[in-house]
Amino acid sequence: AAAAAAATTPTHARAQTHTPTDGNSKNTSGSFGASLTGSFRQKIRTESTTAFEHVEFTSKPPWHFLVEQLQGTGKLPTMALRDQHRVLGSIDFSHLPKMPRELMTAAGDDNGPAGQEIRRRLLGNARVVFFTPGYKGKRFIYETAADLGVRGMIIDEPGSWAEGLVDDGVIEEFIPMMMDQDSETVFNSALAVLKNIQAKYQETESPLAGICTFCELSVPTVARLCEALGLPGSPSAAVDTARDKHKTRAAMKQAGLASPANFRVDNVSQLGEAMAVVGFPAVLKPISGAASLGVKKVVNEDELVSCYEEVVAEMNGTVVSSGALIKADPSQQAGGGSTCAFLLEEYLDGPEVDVDVVMSEGEAQYAVVVDNGPTIEPYFNETWGACPSTMAADQQEELRTMAMESLKCCGFTTGVFHVELKYTSRGPRLIEINARMGGGQVRKTHLEVYGIDLVEETLFSCVGIPNRPPADLSRPLCALAYNYVNAPQSGRVESLAALAQLRRLPGVVYAKGLVKAGELVVGPSDGLPTWLADIMVEKKPVPGDAITSTDAEEVLQSVLALSESLSIPIR
Repeated sequence: AAAAAAATTPTHARAQTHTPTDGNSKNTSGSFGASLTGSFRQKIRTESTTAFEHVEFTSKPPWHFLVEQLQGTGKLPTMALRDQHRVLGSIDFSHLPKMPRELMTAAGDDNGPAGQEIRRRLLGNARVVFFTPGYKGKRFIYETAADLGVRGMIIDEPGSWAEGLVDDGVIEEFIPMMMDQDSETVFNSALAVLKNIQAKYQETESPLAGICTFCELSVPTVARLCEALGLPGSPSAAVDTARDKHKTRAAMKQAGLASPANFRVDNVSQLGEAMAVVGFPAVLKPISGAASLGVKKVVNEDELVSCYEEVVAEMNGTVVSSGALIKADPSQQAGGGSTCAFLLEEYLDGPEVDVDVVMSEGEAQYAVVVDNGPTIEPYFNETWGACPSTMAADQQEELRTMAMESLKCCGFTTGVFHVELKYTSRGPRLIEINARMGGGQVRKTHLEVYGIDLVEETLFSCVGIPNRPPADLSRPLCALAYNYVNAPQSGRVESLAALAQLRRLPGVVYAKGLVKAGELVVGPSDGLPTWLADIMVEKKPVPGDAITSTDAEEVLQSVLALSESLSIPIR
């Protein structure tokens, strides 16, 4: 009778929880379960062709897996990430649309491969166009992309050093484009080239996945190209706000963030109003500058007027050579007055830091403070850096918070950023936002100290892969410090032989010259000092010990002592 009743009962009614009872108990969970009592074993067969046909139900714990799944009592092993990865087989960028989010955002653990490895594999076969490669020292970026399986293409002016990367097997194609044109013309030309690339590879295994740049002055163009083609990237409005320091200050004020007093200066007639608002000491800087060009401290009205004339001339005399900004020959300088706008803002006291940020989906996935040495004033030329930071933990947290809030108020949600700040007597204050990976020693610093490669993090965000850098900030891999050796005086460099001796010393990562013998250099009394050399020192932990801020201070003192002992003759 029970079997007959079960056969005529709808499937959803029969799928009730089975609660076994002994001979003295009654099961009241429903007629289906009530028929199973004591040690009585009853076979229930259905006439349907459901998955439950020929399944034996019993008052004892059932051992048929379908019954366990029906009752929700079955236990299956949890697949480790390594097993899920093995099932996926060989993955590349083509798998991105169907990749489970939990895999793309996994941090990884002892039971499986790091999620970072999955994200790296997703870069395989991704076609990325790099717009303007920068100076030759950025070659490592494109080599890293190639090692990750990225199909790189570079757009730059004819004769660029990057042309040789094709023959070297680093990129697939170099696309020459005239860059000595106005910005709108360059944008339209680049857009036409990119549309052709997009159409050509649309139906292939490696369609155009992203457009990227590691050059500050190309960031606004790339943001607009990404928007025009529907590719991942930072909003152009956010980039414009960050690039224009006056707009940055306005956005911060609107967001209720502390910001220095400032005034936009479009011409010399506004200097009087500017100094009335800002006061002295102050800093005069280009609204959208780069590499500390045209930045100078001023302490009174006379100095402000002369400084303004000086920085206007400096900006007029800047040209691009091999992807780098350099001073032009007097015969090459543009005629007429500068169209560059400047910002006069209050001088900030206190130590300077960088906060390098990896942001994904609106939140910081990685934010690390790197200490900076006092800049050489009045030009603010950089000196040293040290990581991990020796600042107090609460101050570091304040700086990270200020960096993130500054990025958010500009409109950023994803990307890699180099944010410069000072911890002043009134707390953290923003200097500027760079909406790209920092240059110089930035990439190597984070790779050595925390094992995080900001190049690959940039590539992830460029093609729409979530960022989850697997860093343990509580356990640095080493302590590291570097120093730029600035020219103490103007003249001609006679020799760099002393650097070879430094390279042989224990703990020295590198000691490289940034000028050549016979080259003319500038000392601080004559203008923005020339960097003569770059020296980096690191200290690895003793097995069983952890790196501390004391180690960072030790390597900092070491690199400063080595720099002081360095003899580079200038005549």
